[in-house]
Amino acid sequence: MEIKIVKQRPQSIMADVLAMPVFEGQDLSFELKELDAKLGGCIGEMKAKAELKGKTGELHLVNTLGNLPVRYLAVFGLGKADKFNADEFRKSAGELSRALSKKSFKNIVIWLGEMPLAADVLAETASGGVLMGSYRFRKYFTSGNENGIIDEIKLVLGDKADLASASQGLIKGQIVAEAVCSARDLVNEPSSNMTPTDLADFARRLAESSGLDCEIFNESQLLEKGMGGILGVGQGSCQAPKFIILKYTGRDSDELDMAYVGKAITFDSGGISLKPWDKMWEMKSDMSGGAAVITAMGAIAKLRPAINIMGIVPATENMPSGCAIKPGDILRMASGKTVEIHSTDAEGRLILADALDYACKQGAKQMVDVATLTGACSRIFGSACSGGFTNNDEFYSKVVAAAKQSGECIWQLPTFEEYKEMIKSDVADIKNVGGPVAGASTAALFLEEFVENRPWVHLDIAGTAYLDKDNGYQVKGGSGASVPTLISLALNIAKIL
Repeated sequence: MEIKIVKQRPQSIMADVLAMPVFEGQDLSFELKELDAKLGGCIGEMKAKAELKGKTGELHLVNTLGNLPVRYLAVFGLGKADKFNADEFRKSAGELSRALSKKSFKNIVIWLGEMPLAADVLAETASGGVLMGSYRFRKYFTSGNENGIIDEIKLVLGDKADLASASQGLIKGQIVAEAVCSARDLVNEPSSNMTPTDLADFARRLAESSGLDCEIFNESQLLEKGMGGILGVGQGSCQAPKFIILKYTGRDSDELDMAYVGKAITFDSGGISLKPWDKMWEMKSDMSGGAAVITAMGAIAKLRPAINIMGIVPATENMPSGCAIKPGDILRMASGKTVEIHSTDAEGRLILADALDYACKQGAKQMVDVATLTGACSRIFGSACSGGFTNNDEFYSKVVAAAKQSGECIWQLPTFEEYKEMIKSDVADIKNVGGPVAGASTAALFLEEFVENRPWVHLDIAGTAYLDKDNGYQVKGGSGASVPTLISLALNIAKIL
């Protein structure tokens, strides 16, 4: 899809469809009234009869019958003006683009007019919304693969808008949205085609195209480094584990300003502690954290902030076999700590522990890990937001600010001191599960054992990584959760270094 941003009067626009916004409870805009006059006042009549209310997600499609240069006029609702903001517009743009793509329109124009947002924010949210909202994973359809693909979207500004600023916003919006959609592609792939090796190959290609440094540890290198967590989880699979490292250098310094760590279990059967069969197919999405880190690093390299960041992704499968780890086994991690296994289905924290330890050894000043870690977190929040945990409130506030800026929701959960008792082991330093209660918090406390008291935030995206329905710019399937937050955080921290 090609997206352009221009200044143009609506009456002169030629396209398959021209989309005009309406606020709930407000009169039609001057530009829409002019267009409506050419159509015999049908839109004004719909408004008078309350058939057109302007509610968020509302869409009315009118055939112009040759009375306008466009074939169709689409009137879409923005909701109440006093609740309008960048994220609400991103959602509306996503709903609009998805609805119009389903009708197989190829050329769409969206009138942005004089909306109450800065030109750069308006362009960024509009471009991001339409790209993410119209996303579909089409790769394995054998027919109709091109149906619903929009060729061009033109965003049209009002006369007073700053076109240069809007153009910069458009570039950023596209880069972020493309990273989100790339993460969705990785998550939606069947696990047979997204093995640890496949994910590592993708990361290597991304690094080559974006200028990132890339290093990938194989099984023998993991053995040399004593990474017992990822090796233990991976030993039940015939697919070799990989440890993916991407580095972006945005300023002239040897310091590592931040590390992103993403869990990538490319298929999680639960291992010997086998998961129930129902919806096990969704466990191809257990690498969503790794996908988020990899694609966010690619976007950061394109945006070029003045910051040094390392992305670390331990990738493996968790499978049952005669070689798999068993409940009661004890693993020695890269940090030297020993872990008693009570459940082989609590495997994500084991591979993250080695990755967090590696980030510390590389000198990372602060760390964010992203993981589909616990069913407990998804039972608390559903898909409404991700869970947040931290050992440093100041750093956590920066992560939350980046999330809000990006339209993502994070809600903090506690790591009470008494919860630490729940992960104590009788035979090792710690155990990998804390029992039937406070599961999201005890999982976070397990990870905290490996961050060496450095500022750290853990994002549990178990409920937000894979969705069961379309909503706004979010779509059914892999969501690309945390990608926008990681990108915004890098840009924000670069400004204060």
